Amino acid sequence: MTGAEKCPTTKPGLPSRVLRLAGVGAGMVSLTLVTAITATVVVPSGPVAANQVSELQAQAAQITQDLVLEQLQIGVYQQHYDVDAATVQHDQAEIGSSENQIQSDVSRVSRDRERLRSEALWAYINLDLQSVGSAALFEGNQNEAAPRAEYEQVASGDITLTMDALHTDENGLRAERATLEQQEAQDQSTTNQEATLTNAARQTEVQLASKQSEITGELAVAVTQQQAAQAAAAAAAVRAAQAKAAAAVATALASRPPSSTSTVLLGGAASTPSGDPSLPPFLQCVLQAESSGNYDAVSPGGAYMGGFQFSQATWNEAADLAGMPQLINVPPNEATPADQDDLAIALYDADGQQPWDDSCRTS
Repeated sequence: MTGAEKCPTTKPGLPSRVLRLAGVGAGMVSLTLVTAITATVVVPSGPVAANQVSELQAQAAQITQDLVLEQLQIGVYQQHYDVDAATVQHDQAEIGSSENQIQSDVSRVSRDRERLRSEALWAYINLDLQSVGSAALFEGNQNEAAPRAEYEQVASGDITLTMDALHTDENGLRAERATLEQQEAQDQSTTNQEATLTNAARQTEVQLASKQSEITGELAVAVTQQQAAQAAAAAAAVRAAQAKAAAAVATALASRPPSSTSTVLLGGAASTPSGDPSLPPFLQCVLQAESSGNYDAVSPGGAYMGGFQFSQATWNEAADLAGMPQLINVPPNEATPADQDDLAIALYDADGQQPWDDSCRTS
C-alpha cells in the first residue's frame, strides 16, 4: 500500500504557493531585468550600477548621433571637392585652349608680318619699275615723287595698323591666359582646402568610431556588473524570506501541543529519529506501515519516497502548507527526517487521516 497517493494530490480549498525567480538578460541598446518573487521579498535596484549604465547608454547614443552628422559632413565635403575638381579640370582645358590660340595667333602674326613685308616690297618695286624702267627708283623723276610718297605713307600706315591690331590681340590673349592661370590657382587652393577638410572629417569619424567601441565595451561591463549585483541582491532577499518563513514555521510548531509537534532544527539537521514519540500516534503508525521507519525508502517504481512514502506532487503541496518553500521539488527521501516529519504533520493537520488509506486509520 502506498498511502500518500490514495487521494488527489491537490484538494479543493488547499492553497498553492510556489516561489519562483525569473530573470531576462540585456541587449547592447536596451536593458531589461525582471525579477519575480513572493510579495514579502523586495530586491534592491542597485542605483550606482544603474546610473553608470544610463550614463554609458547616453554617451553611446550621443556618439552615434555625432558619427552620423560627421558622415553627412564628409558627404558634403566630398561633393564640394568633386565640383571643385571638375572646375579645375575645366580651367585647365580653357588654359590649354587659350595657349593653343595664342600659339596659333603668334604664328599667324609672324606669317602676316612676312606677307605684308613681301607684298609692300613687291608693290613698291613694281610701281617704280613701271614708272621709270630699270633706272634708279624714283630718282630724278619729279612726276613720280608725289605717288611714291603717298604709297609709302599708305603702305606704312596699313602695316602699322595691322601690326598694332596683331599686338593688341596678342596682349589680350596673354591677359586672358593670366586670368585663367589665376583662376586655376584659386580653384586648386579651394580643392586642396576641401581635401584637407575631408581628411579631418574622416579622422574625426575614426575617432568617434573608436570612442563608440570603447563606450560599448564599458556599457557591456556595467550591464554585467549590474546583473550580478541584482542577482546577488535577489539571492539575499530569497534567503531572508526563507529564514523568515522558517522562523514562522518554528514559531507555529512551538505553539502546538507536544503530542503533535516534532522538533525542528534549522539548516536541515534531523532531530526526530524513526518512530519519534513526538509524532501523533497515527503518523507513527503510518511511518512504520509505509517504510518500517526508513526515511530513505523508495518504492519499487520510484513514485513514492521517504518514511511516509510521499509522491513528489503531494510533498510539494505539504511543503507549501508548512511554509517551507525551500523543500519544493526536493525528493522526499533526500530531506532530513525532521523535515519529513514536519511536512507529514502539516498535511495531517490540513487533511487529517484522509491522505493515508491504510490500517492505521481509525474507524
